Amino acid sequence: LDALVADADCVFLLTDTRESRWLPTVVAAARGTLLVNVALGLDTFVVQRHGHGGNGLGCYFCGDVAAPTNSTRDRTLDQQCTVSRPGLAPAAAALAVELLVALLHHPREGAAPADPATPPGAPLPGNRPLGLVPHSIRGFLTHYATVLPTTPAFDRCAACAPAVVAAYRDRGVALVRDVGADPGLLERLSGLADLKGAVDGAAWAEADEF
Repeated sequence: LDALVADADCVFLLTDTRESRWLPTVVAAARGTLLVNVALGLDTFVVQRHGHGGNGLGCYFCGDVAAPTNSTRDRTLDQQCTVSRPGLAPAAAALAVELLVALLHHPREGAAPADPATPPGAPLPGNRPLGLVPHSIRGFLTHYATVLPTTPAFDRCAACAPAVVAAYRDRGVALVRDVGADPGLLERLSGLADLKGAVDGAAWAEADEF
């Protein structure tokens, strides 16, 4: 997997659980490979390009304050995101390809900054021959609508935090084995455990004031 990701110009990450996206995300960050992630729900989807080339954009895990765990245990099929409406996957896949092609026509390619949403018909930024290059596209099939949110990189992310990426570069598969054996390792390594401890301490201190 490491060699495949390192040799690729871009990786499309299409796996169906949160935890299965962790290792490809770490490897792509460690090897400097552009990654486009596609995640499906029952009637929603997310297409997201991970931060690349120092553009300050986040990855799929940057919006979380918990390390990935078993997301399929004790959940119904719809809660596991294994059931999707028939048109969802083709629509999301097509947008992922279009996002990559638009990036390749940007002067900075995969390192392009995120464009904010622009109303149809409004002037586009310069050097956008194929249109906007957003960070992510979130779609809602129930409303036939999309939004273009931007998530900045999180320095304590369980997947792309500098400490996690450095540990993978240094230890490789040994890190993956240890993470599988110790679910709390990622939170300690990334700094999430310290962050949670600080928040808990602040909450107790505030409660004591009352």
